[in-house]
Amino acid sequence: MPEAQRSPESIFTSEESANAAVNGMYRSMMNSFSYGQAILMIPEFSANHLGHVSSFPEFENFATHGIIDPDGGAQQPLPPSNIWLANMWQVTYQTINAANGIIAMVPQMDASVINDERKNQFEGEARFIRAMHYFFLARAFGNVPLELTPSGEQNDEFAPQANTEELYVQIIDDLTRAVEILPLSAGSGLAEKGRANRWAAKALLAKVHLYHATQFTNDFTEAVRLSEDVIQNGSYSLVSNYINIWQAENTTESIFELQFDEQATNPWANEIGDNDGNRTFARDNFVANLYDSLDTRKAATVRLGTRAGLTDRWYIAKYPNLVPATQNFPLIRLAEVYLIHAEAKARVDNSVSDASYQSLAAVQTRAGVLEPISAYTSLEAYIVAIQEEKEKELMFEGETWFDYCRTGLALTKYSTLTDEQYFIYPIPAAQFQVDPTLVQNPGYSQN
Repeated sequence: MPEAQRSPESIFTSEESANAAVNGMYRSMMNSFSYGQAILMIPEFSANHLGHVSSFPEFENFATHGIIDPDGGAQQPLPPSNIWLANMWQVTYQTINAANGIIAMVPQMDASVINDERKNQFEGEARFIRAMHYFFLARAFGNVPLELTPSGEQNDEFAPQANTEELYVQIIDDLTRAVEILPLSAGSGLAEKGRANRWAAKALLAKVHLYHATQFTNDFTEAVRLSEDVIQNGSYSLVSNYINIWQAENTTESIFELQFDEQATNPWANEIGDNDGNRTFARDNFVANLYDSLDTRKAATVRLGTRAGLTDRWYIAKYPNLVPATQNFPLIRLAEVYLIHAEAKARVDNSVSDASYQSLAAVQTRAGVLEPISAYTSLEAYIVAIQEEKEKELMFEGETWFDYCRTGLALTKYSTLTDEQYFIYPIPAAQFQVDPTLVQNPGYSQN
């Protein structure tokens, strides 16, 4: 019987079965409509970092932030019927549902079949994953249904459509609980790699607080405290050479890394190499031109094509293990935590403080492009510089679009983005057939 058709009581009968449910939750993230491809790729189209070999509207509509009339008429918003929106939404909620089942059932398991330490670990992992996925939904779609119980166990027919602030309250609650109950390390064996631990929860919570403070509270102290804790006390360090992040796996810099192998290959890596199967590549010269000639990240991020007729096309270089496509993907790494700290600390200090600058300098020094602190003449310009540093550091990692929208810088960066209401995508058209209580985001139609 498929697991989706089995009752929760029949699944969570032993430590082994609970562990299998947790592993299944992680595997769902490897789907091509999840972190295996779409959740990283689609925001990269929105950030104008990617092009597609066929220029399909389903991709280009993201790159142009809507439908541009070739005859010069008014631009139309991104259509809710876009298939990538529908699939990302569906698969994200599938993973959330898997996490909900673990959170609901594992604490109730009998002590004779599982001890409290493992209960806490499994619950903490599920809360971390649920928070990560609601964080994506909040940034991508804004107000979305807040489902916190497994499918079939809710009294109401439809989960309430929570506003973004309510989502952040739940995300912070989940991650705070995860920090309390997750182990410092999930273990060093092969089976434990790619599983969330306490440091991953702290790092993600720091990032969440950065967004929450920008949008709602203007209180960046928690983002500072958590990022400092990870930097100073976590067992992580920047690798000496940027390219090693991608040539190796589970490096000293990696805090949470999605694990692929020959049995479960990386869907996006299959799309982007300089080979006959490639369909996605860096847009024009835009990405390459962002990097200074001395920046060591450029060669590890993009490369010119080698095949006849394609030597002027820039390809994504961050996935060297393409045959087969076994390249892991680090969803949270230390360099991002340094940049979170740099911005949050500057905001708390209300200045380009040395403590903030040292975190920015750590990332720039590794890249070979260190700017002196005197180069930053105002706090506002410094915050922009940190975000631009983050774009270069995290290129093709699904972050830039959301980060620029967070501060409103996106309106300056993208000429086709005309209104901040388009910082979020439309709720997929198919969802209104499933749940007629949904309210579409401003500026979009329901179909």
